[in-house]
Amino acid sequence: MTQSSNAGWDRIRLQRNLGATVALVLNLGGLAVAGGLVVVETVGAQMLAILIGLVLVGNILLLTTYLWTRRPGPVYEEAFVSLILNSVDAAITVYDPAGRLLRANKGAERLSGFTAAELLQPQTWRHILPENEFDRVDAIVSGRRADEYPIINENHWVAKSGERRLLRWSNVALKDTRGRISLLVCIGFDITAQRQFEADLIMAKNEAELANRAKSEFLANMSHELRTPLNAILGFSEIIRDQRLTDDLSTFRRYATDIHDSGQLLLQLINDILDMAKLESGRIDLEEREIDLPAIISIAHRLVERKAIDGHVDIVVDVAPNLPPLLGGERALKQITLNLLSNAVKFTPAGGRATVSAKLNDSGGIEISVSDTGIGIPEASLEKLFQPFYQVDAKISRRYGGTGLGLAITKKLVDAHGAQIAVTSAPDKGTRVTVSFPPSRTLHAFAVEASPRQRPGAAIG
Repeated sequence: MTQSSNAGWDRIRLQRNLGATVALVLNLGGLAVAGGLVVVETVGAQMLAILIGLVLVGNILLLTTYLWTRRPGPVYEEAFVSLILNSVDAAITVYDPAGRLLRANKGAERLSGFTAAELLQPQTWRHILPENEFDRVDAIVSGRRADEYPIINENHWVAKSGERRLLRWSNVALKDTRGRISLLVCIGFDITAQRQFEADLIMAKNEAELANRAKSEFLANMSHELRTPLNAILGFSEIIRDQRLTDDLSTFRRYATDIHDSGQLLLQLINDILDMAKLESGRIDLEEREIDLPAIISIAHRLVERKAIDGHVDIVVDVAPNLPPLLGGERALKQITLNLLSNAVKFTPAGGRATVSAKLNDSGGIEISVSDTGIGIPEASLEKLFQPFYQVDAKISRRYGGTGLGLAITKKLVDAHGAQIAVTSAPDKGTRVTVSFPPSRTLHAFAVEASPRQRPGAAIG
C-alpha cells in the first residue's frame, strides 16, 4: 500500500475521532444540564423535551461514530487487493521504485515452486532467472523513469524443480501525485505451451513443404523413368511390326529381349508405386509362415546377379551355418532382401563389392545385413532416408534410375514384422543396412543342428 493511501486513512480516522468526541461532549453536557434543571425545578416541559432530544442526538452520534470507526478500513482494502492478485492465473510481482520486491502472488509461487517468503530473498531470483536474463530483467524493474512504462518483455523462469517455463510480462508503473513511480506491477503469463504449439505448427508446415517438394521431384523423375522403357517398347515393337528388319533371327531376338527387359523395368516401377500406395493405406497382409532365409537370399542374389556382372560388382553371400527358420511373410522378406541388395549393387562403382549376410545376434534374433563399398550417404540425409518420395540427390536418382521408393517400402515391411532397421554410411566409403528381427520370430524348434543344410533355393521354386 502506498504512503498517500496511508495518509488518507489517517485523516479519515482523525475525523471520526473528532466526531465521536463532539458527540460525547454534547451527550454528557446535555445530561448534566437536564439533571441540574430538574433538581432546582426551574425547567418547563418544553425546555426539558429539548434537552432530552439533545441527549438523544448526542447518543445517536456517539453510537454512529463508534460503529463507523470500527469498520476495518485498511485491513479490508488489503484483503481485497490480495484476493484480486491471488485470483489471477498469472505470476504477479510488485516492486518499489528502487526495484525491491514487495510482494508476489500465488501464481508466482505456483510457477516458480518457491514460497512467498523465499521469493522475497534476492538469491532466489538468481535461481529463477537464467544467468543471461537476470541482468536484463533487473534493468526493467529498477532505475527507469515512469514515462518509460509500460514495458513488454519475455523471459524464462527456472522453477525450484528445474522445470523451464517461458513467461510474457506486462510491466506497469503506478504513479504518485507528482508523476513519479510509486509502485511497479509486473504481470507474467505462462506462454510455454503456446510457443511449443507454434513451433509444432511451423515444423509441420516445413515438413509438409518438404514432402510436397519431394513428391514434385519424384513425379519429375518418374516421368523420365516411365517414358524410357515405354519408348523402348514402342520403338522396337514398331520396327518389328513394320518389318523393317531382315530375316536375321539374332536381330529379332535382341530386339525382343530389349522389349522384354523394358517391360520388366516398367512393371517394377509400377509395382513399386502400387506397393507404396498399399502400404501407406495400412493394408499389409504378411501371410506368415516358416521361412528358409538362405533360400530367400539365394533368390535375391540370382535376380541381381546379371546387373552386378554388367556393373563389374562382386556379390558376397555370408550366411551362418544351421541358421534357424524365420517366422515371417515370404513375399515381404523377398522384397526386403531384394531391395537392399539391389541398392547395394546399383550404387557401387565398378570394382566394388556388395555383401549380404545373415546370422543370429546376441539376443537370439535373426539379423540380415547388406553392405557395399559404394558412393555412401551423407549423415544429414540418413534421418530422412526412409521417407516416401525422399531422394538424397535427384541427380543421382536420374543417373541410377528407379523410383526412390525401395527403402520406404522396405521400412514399412520391416515394421510390419516388428523388426528394426539401421543404416550406417559415409560418402565414398559405402553403406551398411542391418535388419534385426525379434527373437520371437526365430523358430529354434525347427532347427536341425546335426543334419546338413538344405541346398539354398531348393525350398522355393
